[in-house]
Amino acid sequence: MNWILNLVRRRRIDRGIAEEVQAHLDERVDDLLESGMSEADARRQANREFGNVTLIVQDSREVWRWLSVESWIRDLRYGIRQLRRTPGLAAVATVTLGLGIGANTAIFSVMNAVILRFLPVPNPHQLVFLNTTMSFGTQSGDGDTSLTEYIYEQLRDRQDAFSDLVAFAPLSNQKVSVRYGGMPEEAQANLVNGNFFFGLGVRLALGRPFTMEDETNHAPIAILSYGYWSRRFGRDPTILGQTLYIKGVPFTITGVADADFAGVENSKASDIWVPLQDRPELKPWGQSALSDLSLYGSAQHWWCLKMIGRLAPGASEKEALARLNPMFQRAAMVEQDASRTEPPQLYFTSARGIDGLRDNYKQPLTVLMVMVGVVLLIACANIAMLLIARNAARQRELSIRIALGGSHACLFRQLLAESLLLVAAGAAVGWLFALWTTSALAAWARLDLRVAPDSTVLIFTLTISLLVAISFGLAPFLTTIRGPISLALRSSGAMADQSWQRMRGGRIAVALQISLCLVLLVGSGLLIKTLRNLEGVNLGIQASGLLVFGISPLQNVKSDADAVRFYESLMSELRRLPGVESTTLMRQRIGSGWSANAGLRLDGASAEGDQPRIRWNSVGPDYFRVMGTPILLGRDLTEADSASAPRVVVVNQTFVQRYLPNSNPLGHLIRQLGPSQTDHEIVGVAADSKYTGVGEPSMPMAYFPYAQMLGIGAMNVELRTLGDPAGLLPSVRSAVTEFAPDLALLQPMTQQEQFDNSVTIERLLARLSMFFGGLAALLVATGLYGTLAYTVNRRTPEVGVRIALGARRSQILWMILRGSLLLSLSGVLIGLPLAAVASRFLRSMLFGVEPGNPWVFAGAVAGIVLVTVVSGLIPARKAASVDPIAALRFE
Repeated sequence: MNWILNLVRRRRIDRGIAEEVQAHLDERVDDLLESGMSEADARRQANREFGNVTLIVQDSREVWRWLSVESWIRDLRYGIRQLRRTPGLAAVATVTLGLGIGANTAIFSVMNAVILRFLPVPNPHQLVFLNTTMSFGTQSGDGDTSLTEYIYEQLRDRQDAFSDLVAFAPLSNQKVSVRYGGMPEEAQANLVNGNFFFGLGVRLALGRPFTMEDETNHAPIAILSYGYWSRRFGRDPTILGQTLYIKGVPFTITGVADADFAGVENSKASDIWVPLQDRPELKPWGQSALSDLSLYGSAQHWWCLKMIGRLAPGASEKEALARLNPMFQRAAMVEQDASRTEPPQLYFTSARGIDGLRDNYKQPLTVLMVMVGVVLLIACANIAMLLIARNAARQRELSIRIALGGSHACLFRQLLAESLLLVAAGAAVGWLFALWTTSALAAWARLDLRVAPDSTVLIFTLTISLLVAISFGLAPFLTTIRGPISLALRSSGAMADQSWQRMRGGRIAVALQISLCLVLLVGSGLLIKTLRNLEGVNLGIQASGLLVFGISPLQNVKSDADAVRFYESLMSELRRLPGVESTTLMRQRIGSGWSANAGLRLDGASAEGDQPRIRWNSVGPDYFRVMGTPILLGRDLTEADSASAPRVVVVNQTFVQRYLPNSNPLGHLIRQLGPSQTDHEIVGVAADSKYTGVGEPSMPMAYFPYAQMLGIGAMNVELRTLGDPAGLLPSVRSAVTEFAPDLALLQPMTQQEQFDNSVTIERLLARLSMFFGGLAALLVATGLYGTLAYTVNRRTPEVGVRIALGARRSQILWMILRGSLLLSLSGVLIGLPLAAVASRFLRSMLFGVEPGNPWVFAGAVAGIVLVTVVSGLIPARKAASVDPIAALRFE
């Protein structure tokens, strides 16, 4: 009976339950005695059996009590009273947690929008992007995602693989000119198949979706995005049936898409969708109306359409690919010499995130998530130390509660309730911080998409908040239960000594924080150095003073000769504007990330299997003079290089070094590979200049006169101005509208802004890493200051004795600073190997700097030393100014 009574006292089992258990135990003993067991063995066996039952009953009752709402409400109220007694700690913890949780939430919001978020359609996990391992013929857009209309026709009826297949392509790799009423403007327009909205499951806010009949008839109708409808038409419901002009072609508005749907194809939110068209002026990817490429008809090998399939019910991706690949290969190999190449393979990628951005942003966002995770870890360690220090003053209270029979579970619930209050306040601040910072992040990254936190981000925030709360409750709880209950009867001096001993754990935590901070500072230094290197790159042009914008020819341009006359007339109008010094044209806008590439014949010869390749651009007269690129040999292109003049070309220095070393390049003939290309004589060599972006390596380039190229389409205008190029934009816009009412300036900006856009990711990484590194240093400084201040406060009697025995104040100052420097030294010794390893993961993101750059590492270590000295100086000065008499009275 004694063991049951002891169990009652220790675990608070109701006496009625104990008596009932005892009665059943006696019955069990009698049963065992009847089976022939001795009385001692029978009682031992019964005690063993019923002891387990009693513990199970009691444990279930304890769990129920621990989870009861009344208990939690009581502990939360008590926790509020405790936090009100320490408002400074509560404020510091709330702000620190708000920054840590908010930063994590903001970065995860962008990662969710770009990489993780499914399309806002029914059953998005069934959707897959179609990709190919190679393409034949002419390819526009992304190399692995562009397919042909012929392939689309072959695959669309495979109901055993897809329940629906949708095809789409942008009308231009820039925006296009759209006019409704008077002034034209630019918008993102896309060609889609008739089943686009039905296949994706996108509902419309107004009107009707496209049908397969609209695709077959190439109907001149359009559906607006909700954002464009709101921005351009003020959500006017009478817009249905109205006419707008896309590249001068009239389209009737028949619908408005749902507010959540903004497109599927690229980083820019779609504004307008129209059915696939067969009009020459409405070819995908801004292809010229005069080119021989066509979405339909004989040009079956123009790889320009993107596709998304919805898997058939019960069909896995592997099964669907097995059924589609034979048909896909036959369609891809039409008119191809199958003996010369392996057939391409079709493969799927998940329809998650933003197509075209996932690959570019995946690694940078992962790096940023690791950084903000480290910042949150440092913040949590700081607050955990604060809570441990605060609970050291409550040790008597907590020990008395345990001595009076309080269970460890109830004590943990109390500490967890207090932690939950802190974390809830921090999470609320963090959520508000994230709502503001996500829009700033999108602006910094130049992402024209919705990145506001959604339910997935909310779940992420709640999850990390709960983990933080549990860790905050567990850290002080473990330090509390490790102390003996007799500590409640000791003096405060004994408790102080015990708390001082526990600060050793705090110093270890600070050393680990310093090591993590060093890793962040090294990574931040490498990324900042990368950005500075990119900003200091020689572009090969004089970007200042240049204004660039796109222009598409009018509908009445029916031939290349018409296009040349159109652009010559436009250039004449622009040259008359006050402030315009000179003008020129280019097909591919430099700095935009796009390029034209081709195989090359040099002097009529090309080696089989080792064929030279070039990047090329078609440009206007005086291109190199306007752009400020030096001509190293020969001459610039001029107005005399017309369509009827001998074919000429200017190459860059890298071209000469690679293909014509140790020889005079002038007079050599080059030809782009293609059915209608002719030889062009090299008449000049220009210095290397950047084409796709700031960070690209030098590549062989060829510049052809646009008037001598076939299929002249949309071009980009470069204006050299005498003053601020952005200030000239209104007069340029008015002049172009007066010249042709349907023309809009496409993506007008300064040329410097265009190049700046090419380092958007690097700039975002550098800015955020600098912010997170600084925040980590601030948190480390706070933690180190708190640790030293607490240590100095507890060592006040010792300091007084030292001063009384003759220690100089400079010695006391050095004693405290030495402790902080030793902490930083240990943190640096731990952090340097971690930083060396972490920096190697950044190698692919660096430009002009090695991962092990000694100056970056030295700067990070110097930053840690500076933080350490500044953090330790105030406690050290306080210790050095201690009055020995007052210190010896200190309890």
